[in-house]
Amino acid sequence: MKKYILLIVLLSSVQIFAQKAPSIQVVARPLQDKVMLRWAVDEPNAWKKANEYGFLIERITISRNGEAVIPKESQSLTPTALKPKPLMEWETLAKQDQNAAVVAQALYGESFKVDAMSTMESIIAINQELEQRFTFALVAAEQSYEAALMAGWGFVDTNAKPGEKYLYKISVSLPAESDITISEGSIFTSPDLYEELPKPIGLVGDFGDSNAVLSWNFDLLQNVYTNYIVERSEDKVLFSKLNGSPIFNAQQPKDETSISLFYSDSIPNDKTFYYRVKGKTAFGEMGPPSDVLEGTAKKGLNFVPNITQKQIPDDNTVILDWQFEEKANELITGFELRRGIKNDGPFTTVKTDIAPASRRTKFQGLKRVNYFVIVAKGKNGTESASFPSLVQPIDSIPPKSPVGLTGVIDTTGVVKLSWADNIEEDLAGYRVYSANNPNAEFAQVTRSVVRKNSYTDTIAVKNMNQKIYYKIIAEDQRYNASGFSEMLAIDKPDLIPPSPPVISTYEVTDDGVQLSWVPSSSKDVIAHIIYRKDMTISDGLWENVAEITAIENVEYIDNAIVANKIYSYTVVAKDNSGLESSPANPFEVNIAPEKVSVEDIKLSGVSNRELRFIQLSWKVKNDAIAEYRLYRGESEKQLKLFKTFDGNTTRYQDIELEVGSEYVYGLQVVIKGNVPSGIKKIKVKY
Repeated sequence: MKKYILLIVLLSSVQIFAQKAPSIQVVARPLQDKVMLRWAVDEPNAWKKANEYGFLIERITISRNGEAVIPKESQSLTPTALKPKPLMEWETLAKQDQNAAVVAQALYGESFKVDAMSTMESIIAINQELEQRFTFALVAAEQSYEAALMAGWGFVDTNAKPGEKYLYKISVSLPAESDITISEGSIFTSPDLYEELPKPIGLVGDFGDSNAVLSWNFDLLQNVYTNYIVERSEDKVLFSKLNGSPIFNAQQPKDETSISLFYSDSIPNDKTFYYRVKGKTAFGEMGPPSDVLEGTAKKGLNFVPNITQKQIPDDNTVILDWQFEEKANELITGFELRRGIKNDGPFTTVKTDIAPASRRTKFQGLKRVNYFVIVAKGKNGTESASFPSLVQPIDSIPPKSPVGLTGVIDTTGVVKLSWADNIEEDLAGYRVYSANNPNAEFAQVTRSVVRKNSYTDTIAVKNMNQKIYYKIIAEDQRYNASGFSEMLAIDKPDLIPPSPPVISTYEVTDDGVQLSWVPSSSKDVIAHIIYRKDMTISDGLWENVAEITAIENVEYIDNAIVANKIYSYTVVAKDNSGLESSPANPFEVNIAPEKVSVEDIKLSGVSNRELRFIQLSWKVKNDAIAEYRLYRGESEKQLKLFKTFDGNTTRYQDIELEVGSEYVYGLQVVIKGNVPSGIKKIKVKY
């Protein structure tokens, strides 16, 4: 059943108008051929202003036959703002409907004073007059949709069509210079969302002496029905209304999850009556009746037995004495003895047909715990019972030791224990014991018995003990204690990281960077992790380059290095809980640049006699070049240093030339670290 939000739920401890910003609250009830709307302003001063300026309704068509309407279709349903009808137009409805009279009085009365009505006796007293008008008007309008329409707080859209879905917006027609803001309200609905009203549920009755107390579930349908009527029949065919005013819930406990409404009816004894209830919505619709309840009132047995004495001659027998008015003997068929294991029952009959004149009975078959009641059985089918009386024979037999003890612990030290429930009827509870050493004496951690078969303990986890141990005992109501359960050992969470390793040596070889370390001394270490960082990169990050799981292996060679780089290395230990140690003191190594061979140098020269120069150009694949050295001579033996260039220069035009000469050029590459290459030579004729 789709729920419809109620406009008002008046609570005994919460004022509905205690909101920060006034706004309009809207509900809707779609029918197959129309849509009914209701709304209310949720703050007294804003409510007064809204009644003065009136309400505007805008309908926006969202979709039609399953297709979105683009652009949206917007239509005003109120050519003029909806305001309360003039006072004279209220007279006819007010004479027929008490709620309409309350709304009219709240809107137009010179003063506002409402006498207590049978259905409003629970409404909280409100001191200020405006708040009185506001509260009573909204509650009364919720009980009468006709009054809500007269007040301009409701509207029926008869032009709503099946297949179309709408968004209705309700706003107050405030002038531009208004000093108050009232947020508009909106609701989405469609005739396609129509659902039939449900019947009230959970109707039950308590039939006593000349009366019937009816109750039914209000909570499950409180978002559908705002009030109820009660009907009664003598033949289960013709039903007549009992309550003059509708029954509604004026007070609801804040955190209550199951609410019932009650109605008391005075009826003659020994005659069967039939009852049903009907719900009425905030839109004036009457729902279907509930299932019919049948019952008969019986003359009560106004005499109650009272157990006065109990004797326990042995562990299996009890003798009970009770008092009961002698003159009431003729009203009863006799007594019954009933027993339970708890003060509030349930009680099972253990002895019947005790004579009306009897005031003593003997019973054999005691359990560890016995609660007895004496029940007087009335001739008209009624009965009355004594208060329960506890009978416990001498008990020195302890409960059995608890079994099934299990537990878990989290990283904060919270231990959750549970075990199988003992089945002894006189069980009082359990006591929990713990120790840090299985061979030490266990200390009780519970101040009193634990009645449930579970317990939550809190321990310190940051210490050297790796386990915590628990035992429990069961205890009965005579303080007899069982033996200990089997011991439970729980591993504590590991929050202590391992000790760090120590890097002992390192060396740069032709195979790479070789490092050795002294392993962590912690026993739970499962791996050592080697981290590397490229120091030539600004804001570079540490990189996991290897994870060595063989603890005895304390060497590693990093061959994934690049020449002309500076690397930093460290080692971290990891334990079986995933905790990592602090890093070992890091060290840095410089990787020498890769040397340049003569074969790697590409040097060329071209003569241009027209423009009178020799164009020299070169290319070398190496990222670590610091400078180029250009040599020139008329022969290879006469080569001398001619020019030097930075590492970014790749060409040069030589203009210091003589026509008809031949020149020898040589290029030498110097990489970072002042490491020179051989000289690449070429001949160029000019």
